[in-house]
Amino acid sequence: MLRKNRGTSIAPRAKDDTAELSPWGPNPWFDEMDRWFDDMRREFEGNWGRWPLAMRTGGLPSARLPALDLRDDGAEIVVTADLPGVSKEELEIHAMPDRLEIRAEVQRAREQKDEGYVYRERGHSAFERTLALPAEVIPDKVTANLKDGVLEVRLPKQDPTPEAKPVKVKVE
Repeated sequence: MLRKNRGTSIAPRAKDDTAELSPWGPNPWFDEMDRWFDDMRREFEGNWGRWPLAMRTGGLPSARLPALDLRDDGAEIVVTADLPGVSKEELEIHAMPDRLEIRAEVQRAREQKDEGYVYRERGHSAFERTLALPAEVIPDKVTANLKDGVLEVRLPKQDPTPEAKPVKVKVE
């Protein structure tokens, strides 16, 4: 409670005055901001999965997710992924009628010894990517080719659609 100072005209405030300001208490802005930050944190964690946890613990995943391109060629869907430094043995691909899963785990080690010193370097990176397909495919007929760090996966459709032909539109 504030007491009146002799040199000022500030009067003490009654206890009931704070209750009239807001049902949340004397500082509703802080409560509202806490709620906004909690909502934002939950939304961020829901959309980005494990990344917020990794950032809070001080470490980020050591590999980026590969860039993917998806193309519909009418009779098949073609997925292209950039995977530099990944070999065929380190790659795992699973095809389902409605999605494609691509996983890779790369471990590298290098050691150099010379008179008076030893140099060792180890690295580990992994990623997993799941891609929802726009049409159902035949998983048994899926083929994949990895050449020069570029993966191409061809997924034949169950019901092929004719390839769309462009139509010239006249502008008036």
